[in-house]
Parts: sequence; structure tokens; C-alpha cells
Amino acid sequence: MEEKRIVIVGAGVAGVSAAEALRENGFKGGIVLLSRENTMPYDRPPLSKEALTASSSSATFLLRDKTFYEANNIDLRLGVSATSIDPHGHVLTLSNNTYLTYDKLLLATGSRARTLPLFPYASPGIHYLRTLNDAQRLKDDMEKLPQDANMVIVGAGIIGLEVAAAAATQGLTVTVIETGERPLGRSGSPFLAHFLARKHTEHDVRILCNTHIINVEKCHSGYCLSLSNDTQILANLVVVGVGVCPELELSTLAGIDVTPAGIKVDAQGRTTITDIYAAGEVAFHHNIHYGTQRRDETWQHAASHGAHVAKAMIGAPDDYSTLGSYWTDQYDLNIQVIGNPLGTSEVVRGNPDTEGCLIFHLDGSTICGITAINSTRALRKLRRLVVNSASIPIEVLADPESDLQNY
Repeated sequence: MEEKRIVIVGAGVAGVSAAEALRENGFKGGIVLLSRENTMPYDRPPLSKEALTASSSSATFLLRDKTFYEANNIDLRLGVSATSIDPHGHVLTLSNNTYLTYDKLLLATGSRARTLPLFPYASPGIHYLRTLNDAQRLKDDMEKLPQDANMVIVGAGIIGLEVAAAAATQGLTVTVIETGERPLGRSGSPFLAHFLARKHTEHDVRILCNTHIINVEKCHSGYCLSLSNDTQILANLVVVGVGVCPELELSTLAGIDVTPAGIKVDAQGRTTITDIYAAGEVAFHHNIHYGTQRRDETWQHAASHGAHVAKAMIGAPDDYSTLGSYWTDQYDLNIQVIGNPLGTSEVVRGNPDTEGCLIFHLDGSTICGITAINSTRALRKLRRLVVNSASIPIEVLADPESDLQNY
């Protein structure tokens, strides 16, 4: 591979991690990293937190500074995307009407925000949060809101709750509308969901669950939302956070096997077309720990999977087995989750209102995941319980004084 060229489409955390791993593992050939955005590759988690505060600076969100790409001889091309792939000729057509050959190709195209017809993207006062420009536009609009303004967030997932916390901390009136029966229906356990709902209520954030938006009408100061509970609410500003969709168009046009869940790849990131790989959030990948195909929408997966697939591309294949994990910061709470937070039952160890706590998620009697609330150090020590699918008596898990080191 010393004389070869690897092209990476997408400069999010998966793409940048892949480029870094290629060099760290001895790849001497050319690396071209394509970014459709004109800004240097940046981190996305801060977009729903720090990026919305008055003192934030986009320079602090960069994944790597300019010297990293220069020192590693990575050809970073900003404002350039791939519009088509010729798999037989190993040629990409680019958005600037040029062509680029590759020996191996990595698709790290990520996802785009799922939009709702009731709230057209880029309409005045309507926000989706996926890019740095999205965050800057939202921040600007938040700063213009008068003291008595109402901000409505559609969706009580991680993004919605983080934006709610950021807005409430700045003194805004916030209502969160969720169609499900509780917040974090796909990503958090019942205990965590109810605990966070209580914390948001303490900060005067109203969360309406089991509630649908029936109609939206433009009014002079924003939007009038008609809800399924036969009430109406005025929204001076609307933020929609209802999930993401994998970017599949490029792959579909090239004839790569895709599903609605993402680009189908094996445990080494290989697609159904020779010399084309996929990594990160766009990949419907095989994870041997779970024994199934899955798509993860987390920062840690994108970083780990990007590096993993990069090594496979240069002859160091290994089956992917990284545990799912994510974190979120809301108010004075740091929450970290590893493994599956939606088991068949859960056991709480400690008090989240005082010293912090751990929530053990069980699949039958097996520990399939752990959530830590202000307990990062304890989570690090006990991560192995999830890796090893440990089984520990419930009374032992629930007792903060019991020693878990021998299990």
C-alpha cells in the first residue's frame, strides 16, 4: 500500500480518526480527506451545549488543528464533496467538477438531521442542529429572544434535552414536546429518563410527553402550535431534534448494498463492492460483541469504528467488538452510558441527588449496560462487567458498600 491512495469521503470524527489511524499504523501512501463543509473538521457534541453559549468559540471545537493535517501529509479538501463513484474505474466525481482516483475508498458520510414537514428546514425561527452553521444560527436567534419569549423543542432525545438545558441556563422559557411516553425512549433507561425529567422541571423546563403537534400556523411573533391534548402553544423559536438519517445517496448510486439503517458492511467495514469501505454513523456494521448488524449514532463509535476500518484497509483486519457508549452533560450533571441502556430491568446503586449513582441494566440476570450519573471513575472500574456479560446478585449490585471488584 505504500504507493497507493486512500480517499476518505467525510471529515467528521470517523473520517478524521481513520486518517489518523492510517498514519499511526504505517501507511505511507496518499490520503485525501474530503469535507463538504468549508470549515476545518470539528467536533459535533459541543453543538448542543457549549456552542450555544455567549462565550463559545468555534476554534475550540476543532477535531485537529491545521498542523495535524500538514504534519501527517493528509490532503484535506474543504468545501468539496463526492457526487458519484465509478467502482470499476476507481474514480470519484467531485462537486467542483473534477475527478479523483482512488485505490481504496472509505465512506464516512455520516448522517443528516431528520426533518419534519411541519417545520421546513431554514425557515425563520425553525432550527435543526447538525452543523456548526446550524449551531451559530440557533445561538444568534436565542440571543435575540426577549425575556418573555417561548422556545419550543420538538423531541426529548439527547439533543433536545441538551438544548433545553442550555436554553434554561440562559434564562429562556422552554417547552419540550415528545410523542413518546417518556424522554430518552431510544437511548436511556426509565430511571435516567425520569430523573432527568425531574431535573429539567426544577429548572422550569416543561416536558410534554405523549403529545403530538397537529398543526402549525405562522403568527406575527413566531408559530402557533396546536397539540394533541387540545391546547395551543406559542413558539417564538422552534428547535427540532427527532433523530438523523444516514447519508446513503452516494452509496446507492454506486450500487453498494444499503438498508434504511445504513451502508451494509462486515466486521472489517467492507461494503459489497471491492475496495470500498464504510465507517462510523453511516455504517450498518457487524459487531461481534452483540452478534448482529447495528448502526450506532455516537461519538465514541464513530471514533473507534473509523480507526478500526482504517486498519483493516491496510491489511490489519480485526473483528469489530467495541461496546456502544455515549455521554451527555446537562446542568451540573455528567451522564455516561456504556453498553445497552434498555435491558429488561435495572438496578440503581447510590443516590443521584447526592454522591452520584450507577444504574446497572440487566438482560435477564446478565449486566448488558451501565449508566453513570456523576460517577465517571466508578464506571471506568466496572466497565469490564459489561464486556464480560457478568451476572451479579441484585442485592449486591444495589448495595453501595458491596465490593464488585471480585466479580
